[in-house]
Amino acid sequence: MNKFLVLLVTVTLMIWGVFLFKMSDKVDSQKGQSESGLFEELSGKTPLDIETRLDFKSLLSRLNPQEMPENDLRDPFKVPTSILPPPKPRVVKVASAPVEAPVAVAPPPPKPPSITLDAILPGDNPVAIIKFRGESAVVSVGQEIWNVVVQSIESNRVVLQYAGGTFEIR
Repeated sequence: MNKFLVLLVTVTLMIWGVFLFKMSDKVDSQKGQSESGLFEELSGKTPLDIETRLDFKSLLSRLNPQEMPENDLRDPFKVPTSILPPPKPRVVKVASAPVEAPVAVAPPPPKPPSITLDAILPGDNPVAIIKFRGESAVVSVGQEIWNVVVQSIESNRVVLQYAGGTFEIR
């Protein structure tokens, strides 16, 4: 593992060394005077001349502006249509048609409660065990629980009165 790391570091340093050598001034001075590069153009000048030559304003003066058609551009200052206030609604007058009197419809019969019968204990005073929403209760005749009144308890059924209707559970 250590040999691999040494090899990796050595190869990396060699690659960076070659890269930096090519970037240095030595390479430009060895090539000869036939090429006209930035180095040769600026060699022999004072740092103030070089700074003036590479001034930002002179770089801007060399730029050519790019022409773009105006139809394809979006105006950044234009208010988007989603922000504009909604248009005012049109008022349309409609001739009124004769309205018939509503027909009285009988209300639907009440739904039976979701009460289940667990057990019946018959005898002189019969008792039933009923369950509603996970809660169990022991009830006798005439007792009211969960807005339900127990009307009668027989050996095989329990009759309940709920919301004006009578229901039987077995």
